[in-house]
Amino acid sequence: MKIPRIKNITEERFVEEYILGNKPVIVTDGMETWDMKKFTPDYLKKTFGKEKVQVYNDLFDLQTIQTLEKYIDSNFFRNEKEGLSNQYMRWYTKLKDEDFYWSDQVFEALKEAWSHPYFVPNKALVIPSNKETEERNVNEFHYPYKGLFISGKGSRTRLHKDPFASNAVLCQFYGEKKIFLFSPDKESNVMNNGDFVDVTNPDHVKFPSFSNITHDYEDILSSGEIVFFPSGWFHDVTCKSDSISITWNFIHETQLNTFCKHIAKNPNDDQLEIAKFFLSDEIKKEANARDLILFFKNKFR
Repeated sequence: MKIPRIKNITEERFVEEYILGNKPVIVTDGMETWDMKKFTPDYLKKTFGKEKVQVYNDLFDLQTIQTLEKYIDSNFFRNEKEGLSNQYMRWYTKLKDEDFYWSDQVFEALKEAWSHPYFVPNKALVIPSNKETEERNVNEFHYPYKGLFISGKGSRTRLHKDPFASNAVLCQFYGEKKIFLFSPDKESNVMNNGDFVDVTNPDHVKFPSFSNITHDYEDILSSGEIVFFPSGWFHDVTCKSDSISITWNFIHETQLNTFCKHIAKNPNDDQLEIAKFFLSDEIKKEANARDLILFFKNKFR
């Protein structure tokens, strides 16, 4: 089944039907006013080619650091003899308090070329935290896992769900991506002891019940489209062509209980350190899971 496509949706309806409703959707008119010319491989290579970037495998294991120019030259416009790319450039903005090859300066340089999608809430956020009336636009502020994803044809992000019950937004600037989606109620079929099934080559011994299910959605995300991955949904994404996209995560205040339940159930989740980074002005660095829950319950009561 294809992911539903919509346009001209209000923020209120998006929150009600897709965030609260926990349903995936593709919005087709969210990038119409953006300067897409600044998100082509030629422009990015010319403007930021000497910058060092983060290159990963088909999960989230860092493989190497290299220049953007070298990555594009090695992985874009490959011919049949060269084969498909198996490296994925995920150039994240700062998400922890350490020196690294973050993309913050690149996003600062590009912030006028795009904007916060008109339908995605920028107020009343749990993560990143903001005051009730403060607007936190993604092209101007830090968000968890905000990154520029530049990837050659064939590169892939294997099946996973996003950290600490957050939602993900992915804006496709260049090329196409093939998406498989599995609903949260299929967790026992696609996970085993923290590992995720490889949907293209499943280990039926380790994941014996995977053969009993099928994906909920299969679709192609095209340039100019924005896909919303709700909390808890499993997604597998492969670049059908050379691809450039921007992604980030967030939690809306309507999802506070779900987030707190995740913290209570997974108090040692190492990704909570990243959540705490986006609360550094409001909580102590050594805050534990119980402290986090109390903080949010008080803030949103």
